[in-house]
Amino acid sequence: MPAGEIAQQLGMAPSSLSFHLKDLSQAELVKPRQDGRFVIYTANFDAMTDLIGFLTENCCAGASCSAGDVPNVCSSKE
Repeated sequence: MPAGEIAQQLGMAPSSLSFHLKDLSQAELVKPRQDGRFVIYTANFDAMTDLIGFLTENCCAGASCSAGDVPNVCSSKE
């Protein structure tokens, strides 16, 4: 998906999205490719699967965990 369309879908400023896409690209979680004047980003599902496996094994001590098991720290009023 082109970066501009991703920004529009997420309601983010293009500069903020650029910052995050650069980090995701460096982590090889997304793959950018040039298509004319556009940069098209594709999810790297193999890398994401490996990351989830690593986090499950090392952060959840091998126990299965789901999003419902994680406290929502972003909504705290602190």
